This record gives sequence, C-alpha cells and structure tokens, in this order.
Amino acid sequence: MPIDDTAYAYAVGRIRALEARLLDQNRFDRMIDASSAEEVLKMLTESEYASSFGELSNIHDFETILSSELRHIFDLLETITPWPELIAIMALRYDVHNLKVLFKARYLDIKSNLLIPVGTCPTGKMVQAVAEDDFRDLPDRLRIAAEKVNEDFLVNHDPQVIDLILDQALFEELISRAEKANVPFLKGLFIRQIDLINLKTLVRVKNMGFGREFFKKAFLPNGNLSFDQLGGSIDEPLESLIVQLGMTEYATLVDEGIRDWLDRGTASRFEKLADDYITAYLKKGKWMPFGPEPLIGYLWAKEVELKNIRLILVGKINKLPAEAIRERIRDAYI
Repeated sequence: MPIDDTAYAYAVGRIRALEARLLDQNRFDRMIDASSAEEVLKMLTESEYASSFGELSNIHDFETILSSELRHIFDLLETITPWPELIAIMALRYDVHNLKVLFKARYLDIKSNLLIPVGTCPTGKMVQAVAEDDFRDLPDRLRIAAEKVNEDFLVNHDPQVIDLILDQALFEELISRAEKANVPFLKGLFIRQIDLINLKTLVRVKNMGFGREFFKKAFLPNGNLSFDQLGGSIDEPLESLIVQLGMTEYATLVDEGIRDWLDRGTASRFEKLADDYITAYLKKGKWMPFGPEPLIGYLWAKEVELKNIRLILVGKINKLPAEAIRERIRDAYI
C-alpha cells in the first residue's frame, strides 16, 4: 500500500456525502414506469443530474451527457484521493475501450462515435497514436499489445484478435498494479471480473461451435477459475458447468444466468447478474472508515448508475415494455 489507510479519512468523508445523492432503486422504478423518454428526462432534471440534463435539447443526444458525467466523476475522485494512482488504474479500462474502437474503425472501416473521454491517455492522443502506429505514451503492456494487434491483424485479418489481445494485456496490467500497490480488495475485484469474462467467453465459444483451442486463446489468466476447470466444459452440455460450479461463489449467478442464456439465446440476464455480483462484492468495503475501498465502490456505483440511465432511456426511446427494461436494470449500490 503506497500510503497509510488513515490518509483516506477526508476522501471517505466526501464519499459518504456523495453516496447520499446516488439514485436508489425506487427512483429507477419510477423512471422505468414513466410514460416516455421525455418524462424520464424530466425526472433526471429533478435529481443530482439537474444541471447536465437540464441543458439537453434533444433526447437522442443523452450519450454526450453521460460521457461528461463519467469524466466528472473521475476528475472529482482524483482530486480527493490521497493516492491518484488508484484512479489511473480504474481508468485503464477506458484506454483499452478506446483502443478497440479506433483499431476497429481503422481495420474494419467502421466509423464510430464511441470514444469515452476518461482514460489515462486523452482521446485526441489516442486517435493520433493509432493513426501513426506510435504507442509510446501507453503503459508498457498496453503498448506491446497495441503493436501486437497491428502485427497480428496484418497477417490474419481477424478482428477478434483486437479484443483478445487488448483484454489480456489490460487484466495483466490491472492485476500487476493491484499487487504492487498491495491492495487485496482491488485485486479481488479484478480477479472476479476476469472469472466473469471467462465464463461469458466459455458460453459464447460453445454457442459458436468453436473448440478448446479457441477458448484457450481467449482465456484470461489470473482468475480464481482455472482454464482446466472451465476448458473441460467445452465438449459437455452447459448444464454440466452449472453442476461443476455449484459449490463456488458463482453458483447462483451461473445457475440463473446460464439457464436464462440457454432459454432465450441472449446474455443480457447473465450480464446483469454479473454486474450485480460485482456490486455485492464492492459493498463489502462500503463502510470501511479508512482506505481506498469506499472510493472503489463509489466509482463502480456511479458507473452502474449511468449504465442504468442509459438502459432506461434507450428502452423508452425504443418503446420497450417497462418489464423488459426492468429486468435489465442493475441493482443500485445504496
């Protein structure tokens, strides 16, 4: 740990005040039951988001507001934490997201407005880096991964390598930084995210009819679930995975999520349960009086809150039934 946990006293105090302004489940329920996207927007202007959504002239431009809010949260946490490296670690996911978007735009000729202005590398620099094949400003693992994407794609022309190479580099970097910082709670978060990604990858590999070797290529190391544990399920019915993991901490998630996936052919329920699982894990550190745990939890809480707002607005714009929206909404942190 780079500093003593008591140095977080001020930051944790600020987080307690900020948590009181998070949207709760009742607020989300009222938004889901609203008659239109415009009514949802009105509710948001009566909340913590009054100033940002109050300026929205076109409901379809809400993504700009959500990106701005996310940037604001990262900036705020960086100013109150005694260890700014913590926020940089959490922002690395967005560097990788932006790299994926830019590589796919370059190699697949897909124009995209999906860049998120949050990572450790400004989006303008990231655009320039991919255009000029100059990744020197990225952390070493991400730089090497970006260079590998270029080399691999020129040979194989397989867009899947973009996600595979960058995801592996990202989580190796995240685990390494959490270990160096000696923050077990942070490492525990990344380990669980790795496990959940590997579970989702396993189901998708099976559904696509690919075999063990492809899963091995996509598998993320450093999780609690080993390749041998999961890889053996490739040639077995998915129900066998439910039995195999029945005594692990993922038992309920796998049982509900994979059964729903098998029934409906969509991962939406599994992804919701995966996010809820991470929320439950982070709540364990919510009431710690000192240390980085409340900051990590609050950042996740805001990310989930913004995701829920997006899900509700998209649902209302597309006139989905309230229940169809409700079953996708993630559990609130408070």
